[in-house]
Amino acid sequence: MKRNDVKIIITGLLLIVCSFTGWADESSSPKMILVNGGTFWMGSNETAYRATESAYRASVSSFYISETEITQEVWTSVMGSNPSRFRDPLKPVDTVSWLDAVNFCNALSEKEGLEKVYEISGSSVSCRWNANGYRLPTETEWEYAARGGMNKAADEEVLTRAYYAGSENPSAVAWFDANSGREPKQVGGKAPNELGLYDMSGNVWEWCWDWMGAYPKEPTNDFRGPQSGNTKVVRGGSWFTPVNLCRVTYRFWNVPTFKANSVGFRVVRSEDTLV
Repeated sequence: MKRNDVKIIITGLLLIVCSFTGWADESSSPKMILVNGGTFWMGSNETAYRATESAYRASVSSFYISETEITQEVWTSVMGSNPSRFRDPLKPVDTVSWLDAVNFCNALSEKEGLEKVYEISGSSVSCRWNANGYRLPTETEWEYAARGGMNKAADEEVLTRAYYAGSENPSAVAWFDANSGREPKQVGGKAPNELGLYDMSGNVWEWCWDWMGAYPKEPTNDFRGPQSGNTKVVRGGSWFTPVNLCRVTYRFWNVPTFKANSVGFRVVRSEDTLV
């Protein structure tokens, strides 16, 4: 057999492998959805959760948010390896810490020729809010998007009973402990919310930028959380959690180095930085 014939056969086999595994070299850019800014009642007055969810008036500027959680395919195309416990290119990346997530944001920005949002020195991270690259959502941005933004959240009174992202029926929009088969699912497998965003309730927890702290008592504009703290906010619940933790107002937290196979994230870009 001639050397050129061998090369053709090897190339053909590689193409077949890529097509079957889904790991072909595709764009690493996540699909981004515009969320028009507005003012809403963040949190709830639901009795069982009032200690951490006490409602207040929050205003948020327009931004773009990824349609789905960052998939393993996108993560691997940017970072070169896959840390996930549940391997599947179309499932959300899991087993990533908050520090991993901000490093990914910078790497994706750099890959696309955008400004890095984060200045990172070891475990110390500061945010350049006027940079045009990718970043984690603030907790306010996350909840506003999960609740449908101007399409729903802005028209609501204070919630006395929180719902799920896109429905009052969690099974229609979320993967949680009772329906997940004890593992995350490929993104976009349930119905989207009012903005066309998938899996903001359930599948994997999602890191936010903010340090965990009590909500403000006065109205805010683009609130970015406390200036310091020990733990970072995670939102949305996961395949591993009871359904009540998938409520759009539910707050949880962990240290920035924490990793678990039920934790991932999605990304945003500020609307006024896009070119």
